Amino acid sequence: MTRAKAPPSIPSLSEIAPFDLLDDTRLHRLVAASRLVRAERGEVLIQAQDTSTCMHVVLDGEVKCLLLAPSGSEKLIRIVGAGDIFGEEAALLGRPAMAMAQAASNTRLLHVPIALVREAMAAVPAFAEAMTTRLAAASYEMMMHMQLCIQLSSTQRVAQYLAQLAPQGAEHAEVHLAADKQTIAAQLNLTPETFSRVLSRFVRDGLVRPRGRRGLVLDKVSQLRRAAAH
Repeated sequence: MTRAKAPPSIPSLSEIAPFDLLDDTRLHRLVAASRLVRAERGEVLIQAQDTSTCMHVVLDGEVKCLLLAPSGSEKLIRIVGAGDIFGEEAALLGRPAMAMAQAASNTRLLHVPIALVREAMAAVPAFAEAMTTRLAAASYEMMMHMQLCIQLSSTQRVAQYLAQLAPQGAEHAEVHLAADKQTIAAQLNLTPETFSRVLSRFVRDGLVRPRGRRGLVLDKVSQLRRAAAH
């Protein structure tokens, strides 16, 4: 993993929400104080219990956020990609990170000092509101994920995951899986074999068709939603 001062060639933070709400002067201060990090696939970016004074903005690539059990097993919490932010909750609270972050592919990130983020939140109410909304959405998503893993059967989990990929109200949609099947299975707290078995059943039932390496055609989204609810 390499670190360097953020050069002017890095895409402006103005292209990434909620930094698009800041003026050029404040954006320049953030970029000038940030560090560019290049990580290869498999490199650990944050260890659980690390304390950081930065939030992490993914420029390109993917990062897995994982919880580690004492036995050494991993529980995938979320996958973040280009334009996503992670680590802001621990940095804002000044507390150790709860999860480990690991590059899922070759990745570039910006480490943005949390002190300057706090200054921007105090000076720009719209930015502060957007950051608060982002944190609330992440908390809500985490609760949904817990419900998914605890309360639903394997069939319901896969059906809900697929149905959520479709646009609201759509009955037919072509979608692209954000990760490989093994990673998605871990995110749903399933074994890869169980995930593949449920997906194959949906294919046999005419609800889903494979399309390329990570593509799927969802032919009957309403039936997927019914399968997720029962």
